[in-house]
Amino acid sequence: MRRPGLKSIWAVLLAAVLLLGAGLPVHARPGFFNRDAGSAAKPLPSSAPSGKLQEVAPPGAVQQLRQNLQQHRPSLRLIDPSNDSIVSSDALELRFEIDDWPLSSDPELGLGPHVVLQIDSRAPLRLSKSDGNRLKVRIDDLEAGSHRFSAWAAYPWGEAVQAPGASVQGRVHLWQKLQGTQPERDAPWLVPVSPAGEQGLQPLLVDWLIWNAPLQNLREGDGRWRLRISIDGDSFLVDHQEALWLKGSNGSGSHDIQMELLNGLGEPITPVFNNQLIHLKAASGAKPGWMRPRLTESQLARLSGSPEPDVLEVVESSPEPPQKTEEKQQEKTEQPRDLPQAELKAEAVVRTRLKPSPRPPPSPRHQRKTKSRILSHPC
Repeated sequence: MRRPGLKSIWAVLLAAVLLLGAGLPVHARPGFFNRDAGSAAKPLPSSAPSGKLQEVAPPGAVQQLRQNLQQHRPSLRLIDPSNDSIVSSDALELRFEIDDWPLSSDPELGLGPHVVLQIDSRAPLRLSKSDGNRLKVRIDDLEAGSHRFSAWAAYPWGEAVQAPGASVQGRVHLWQKLQGTQPERDAPWLVPVSPAGEQGLQPLLVDWLIWNAPLQNLREGDGRWRLRISIDGDSFLVDHQEALWLKGSNGSGSHDIQMELLNGLGEPITPVFNNQLIHLKAASGAKPGWMRPRLTESQLARLSGSPEPDVLEVVESSPEPPQKTEEKQQEKTEQPRDLPQAELKAEAVVRTRLKPSPRPPPSPRHQRKTKSRILSHPC
């Protein structure tokens, strides 16, 4: 049997819940790039290099190589061990697969297209040889615990290829996972990219990777991160992931490059992983091939890992002995020079006048006298 008062009771209870719940705060999940929605603060504007620093065009050889390598779409994959796995060994062995990237190294021109592996903040490892499309790296001096790594396809000068699938990152744990020693799975973290050779060559390559960085600048005022770059004391802010070529700071000497990842308001984001310093030693020795103003077709092929173009052979004749050469030159000097017709006629007349007239044949009488003289000669 239906009770007429039950419906009204439920209505009163529902209204009470709605009224009480309206005053409760809504808690959003904290994020690294979240800004207070009610704040009137605008994102920190980016700035161009200043002071002694000046942005310049890359070397001519770099432009040639980039254009030549545009036909490739490198794809890099981690094969073993799987990401976030525990390795029960004193040594770490990583295996990768690389496709459509012509790994090479030339004894004269230097490193060609290659793959870079960086573990934590250790010095980068550059790989230019593969077994088919397989890469294998063994590291014996890692301490026990958790580690992060990044690997990327790199141009001959060291710049990372900024294309989908050209880089990979992950975590690995030796013997045991240590909580809190590495960035969270979705947290942003910064990897400075050093130029090949780790030398302070001019112009200076400045490059980086930011993992888990959100898209920004899709509309006005949506800046969510900034990267502060300081080179030998001069600083500037960037809001995009694109390599820079700079000139003017300390020449070809050593350089200290500091990179700090900030949120849109300029506040540091987990500095332990996102405040990085790299030191580039002073340039020494011969400059690498990619620093040249221009490459020949053969040099371009060798440095980009492409087949060398066919070149027609030029057969050079062996030089003749000096004696024969002198004889030929003497013959050339003895040959008569070309003269005009008037001079030729005059020369012919002179030769005719100077030519001696032929003597007449001896008479028969003279011949008989001569013969008799010969016969009368005593024996």
